[in-house]
Amino acid sequence: MVPYAQSGLLSAGAARMSTPPENPFTPRPGRIRSSGSGGRAKTYLTRMTKALSSAGGVRRTTLPARPRVGPHGGQRRVIVKARVVRMSASSAAALAAHIGYIRRDAALEEKDRGKLFDAMTEDASASDLVKSITDDRHHFRFIVSPEDGAEMADLKPFVRDLVSQMEADLGTRLEWVGAVHHDTGRPHGHLVIRGRREDGSDLVMPRAYISHGIRERAEDLVTLELGPETRLEQERKLQSDIAAERVTKIDHFIARQVSPEHEFRLKDSPSQYRTLHAARLRTLERLGLAQKLGAGLWQMRENFREVLQGLSERHDIIKTMNRALAGRGDRRLDADVIFDKSDPDGRGVTGAVLQTGLAGEEHDRTYAIIDSLDGRAVFVELGVAGEVEELKRGVIVTVSPPNLEPKASDITIDRIARANDGIYSASLHQANDPRSGPEYVAAHVRRLEALRRAGHVERTAEADWKIPPDYLDRAKAYERAQARFRSAQLLVRSELGLKGQESALGITWLDETPPPSGVPIGFGEEVAEAQVKRRAFLAGIGMNVEAGTGLSAAQKSKLLKRDLAQAGRFLSEEIGKPYSPAPERGHVDGTYREPVSRVSGKFAVIERQRDFTIVPWRQVLEQRRGMAVSGVVTGGRISWTLGRGIGMAK
Repeated sequence: MVPYAQSGLLSAGAARMSTPPENPFTPRPGRIRSSGSGGRAKTYLTRMTKALSSAGGVRRTTLPARPRVGPHGGQRRVIVKARVVRMSASSAAALAAHIGYIRRDAALEEKDRGKLFDAMTEDASASDLVKSITDDRHHFRFIVSPEDGAEMADLKPFVRDLVSQMEADLGTRLEWVGAVHHDTGRPHGHLVIRGRREDGSDLVMPRAYISHGIRERAEDLVTLELGPETRLEQERKLQSDIAAERVTKIDHFIARQVSPEHEFRLKDSPSQYRTLHAARLRTLERLGLAQKLGAGLWQMRENFREVLQGLSERHDIIKTMNRALAGRGDRRLDADVIFDKSDPDGRGVTGAVLQTGLAGEEHDRTYAIIDSLDGRAVFVELGVAGEVEELKRGVIVTVSPPNLEPKASDITIDRIARANDGIYSASLHQANDPRSGPEYVAAHVRRLEALRRAGHVERTAEADWKIPPDYLDRAKAYERAQARFRSAQLLVRSELGLKGQESALGITWLDETPPPSGVPIGFGEEVAEAQVKRRAFLAGIGMNVEAGTGLSAAQKSKLLKRDLAQAGRFLSEEIGKPYSPAPERGHVDGTYREPVSRVSGKFAVIERQRDFTIVPWRQVLEQRRGMAVSGVVTGGRISWTLGRGIGMAK
């Protein structure tokens, strides 16, 4: 194993030490047998090792470029994707989701199903590592994908050798787990590495080491196993890139050579590659990313690489959807749809969850495949893992685009500015609404700062704000521009699947949903059949419901009472007190104990001295768990009084 110092990966300070003076023969005399003005010369290895091991030196690492191709071949190519994840309060759930993603059965070979490996074992415990990482400042995630991974006998020894080399380079033993995926055309390894050194201090990897060093180490290992890449192999790989609907090395070359007018001249290509490049340009023309202007002259779309990346991601999504729908035996395999959360006019999607997982290899963004009412299978990208409510197969949800309307703060700002000649300030806000606290006003100022950076408003020298007459339109435009960074809105309609709803004592989603229109297929057909069975059940308990009419108010009230009475019987043994129904009108006082989920919705358990009752739940109640609350019931709604006169209605 070659030390990292000897590979040419030096720190900036070390690089300066190794740079010879302009005149290499300039003497630096000292007394005979003394250390001289420069001291005893240290070996190259010593200097490099010290530079890498020093606490402050790791951030200043620089990496010289290596020649990629030699006279007898070149280095095997390896793609390394790295991510440094800082830990926070919500990071533990995201880390657990990531571990679950890399160990999923669908990506592993049969002998490795559900297993991770480390330096010593084939079935490493991930739980211990996750617990350790939770208390760390950060951790590292790597995807290591050899271009010729399919030709390697086993990637596990390669991954282990790579980590061993990293340990030698960084001067510490690493705690890690890994997995090798085979669910794509190219086998690749996943690594999760703890962000602590062997002595307990934070592990800080040099930026250049993450960007280049690990990749070069990996390429050396692959080249050692398979031998140098021959010129014939390189040309064969370039040939395979011609028709690829993804970003290729040819595309990167074209992007570097385009003019400011986005024109590419074929004569700028090396003569031996012009035929390949011309063929690739014809593919890009077919995809609408290039247009031939004349002999050897092409007009390139400005963002053609980004479009190619999007096409590649779409192909991956379709593969994921086909795997999720495989074996269902219907024609919806080709009815794939990707939900466009950036389209504010896009319609929402209601259906049952078929599958959930992580969208992409690098980031912890979740996805769900929804079996919609109209028979489509819809792929929806959701929020960050750990922030999205756990969705099980069969849960019924509605997904809609994020709200892109102006915020309530925008309406307040616009109203105050209109009353003050187009000027908004914190003092004007306070004068307009004396009840507004400093933090509330500061939130409006932060909103204006965000809009100022986007060029929609101006700040005066007096720290006031000039609010244009079309401010609300500008705020809406800003929200539209930010849509691609936001998650789709997810609303859980029912945690109970269709089968469970058919005979449930309570108000179900089936009761509230109109029958599917037209000729229902797929999930829509399943809903229509379940509604027939639901009406038969209701008729059996004395509630006759005509098809398409829905439940009456009296029937809903009766079902709700039955649902809560059933919940009361279950909770009575646990609490040790009898259940008493809440009054239809009047006061409800007691201690908020806990929430309880029922078919009819989510409710709050209010414990009193001699009994308990169950009433509608609101999120704000959670800050008063175990504390006294008071509410007034009126017409099926309840107005809560929490703490110091904080009121809310439900």
